[in-house]
Amino acid sequence: MAHLQGPVPLDDTTYIERSFERELQRELMADRWALLLGPRQHGKTSALVRLRCSLIDNGVQAALVDLQAAPAPQSYGDFAAWVATEVRQQLGTNGQAQINSQDIGVLLGAALAPGRSPVVILVDEASNISNVAWRNAFYGQLRAISSRRATARPEDTAARLRFVFAGTFRPETLIDAANSPFNVCERIDSDDLTSENVNELTREILGEKETYLAAKIYEEVGGQPFLVQKLLSRLQGCDDLQRVLDAEITHLRTGESDHIIDLFRKMLSEPSLAAIGARMVRDGAAPVEAADPDFRYMQVLGLARRSGSNLVFRNQLYSTIAANSPQLGGRAQATALAPMFPVVLAAFNKVQNVELREIAWSAHKGAIASYRSGANRLALAGFGGSLEAMLLDLMQRQPAGTLPTLISAAGLTLGGRESPNDPSSWNLVTLIKVGQKAGGGGGFDPPQALRQWRNLIHPSVAQQNYRADADLEPEARSAANLHEILLRDLP
Repeated sequence: MAHLQGPVPLDDTTYIERSFERELQRELMADRWALLLGPRQHGKTSALVRLRCSLIDNGVQAALVDLQAAPAPQSYGDFAAWVATEVRQQLGTNGQAQINSQDIGVLLGAALAPGRSPVVILVDEASNISNVAWRNAFYGQLRAISSRRATARPEDTAARLRFVFAGTFRPETLIDAANSPFNVCERIDSDDLTSENVNELTREILGEKETYLAAKIYEEVGGQPFLVQKLLSRLQGCDDLQRVLDAEITHLRTGESDHIIDLFRKMLSEPSLAAIGARMVRDGAAPVEAADPDFRYMQVLGLARRSGSNLVFRNQLYSTIAANSPQLGGRAQATALAPMFPVVLAAFNKVQNVELREIAWSAHKGAIASYRSGANRLALAGFGGSLEAMLLDLMQRQPAGTLPTLISAAGLTLGGRESPNDPSSWNLVTLIKVGQKAGGGGGFDPPQALRQWRNLIHPSVAQQNYRADADLEPEARSAANLHEILLRDLP
């Protein structure tokens, strides 16, 4: 049966080994450390579980440490001790003397039984150390183990330990480069299922007569393991398989799944990644810039793949969703609900006032939620509220005494309650027009349309040129696109 939660059980007959797993084994057998990168829900943990079992079956001691499972430690020493205890328990060396140290290398050395045999430690979710100081200490100490390997005696910890680090992250920014053990690892990227794999999995789960569905599944989601199994799980026990498959694919294309939301949120939360995605939507592909790690990270996230010298969306599903998302400049069909996604708070880091940043972010999040639920007026109000918070922050950042000059340059005469040096007293149209001047001519052009649409939340305004809420879906879609442009160009 299809398996959608957690590592695939060891006795599951549907498990398909992929080439990256064999590559990992080769690197370890060649006495090298490895870095395994790949999308979430891509089978990395299942592969590590099997790798550990295979090593043990071949007489090599191995431990698997999932950093996502770490408790909430009070200090770095507590965290390092937890890691060492996990290793100690899995290696069966609990009876050895335990020591008190702040150095993970020392703690791991004490967890090893005496001897010269190699020991492999598999570190899953390697980026899951939120405390920056602890993260740098942990990986800096592991890097020190690697640095000692050249001169270590066969019985020394440095000569015996082998590491695999796995996760979905940017190795070049996770920690300081000088402290990074990733620099001394062989990099391996997890790979998708092949079309033959999808055909085999379909036969195993649905039966020989239903393998004709494999081509349709592969055409839509490629070899993304989670999505392949998600679709197959929906088909189990159904009568009209083709109808159900078409319905499930249509539902996935709306973006209404945790898998899709998580992927697109990550891309849209980083302007540099969103720019690559928008270019792929606009041109069908984005030429890879080899020196730019963003292009590699788009592949690590799982959204994109290399096609010659270009980056393209990983599968037809992601391409369709991106092309229909106004946040990436896409245009949904009039009858379809356009895919829109929330972003993380850090996406609003250009907004320097902490309170206004949270206000802009929460207004945007509310706009997305409202649109998804069919409340287009509320969505327009949310996008407009986010715009106002960003512009107010921009005005508050201007050098003292310059606001009256900007007001004059905009050709404005302030209303009775508006004070030239207090932008919090200004109405939105003033913020927009002065904001354009504050942008310094760098292409920053706050959209008047957002102000007009936002006002539709007021019953008297909405009634003047009345449209039913459902008929405002195109405006909400356009507002999402304008908001992304504004956030991108915000000084």
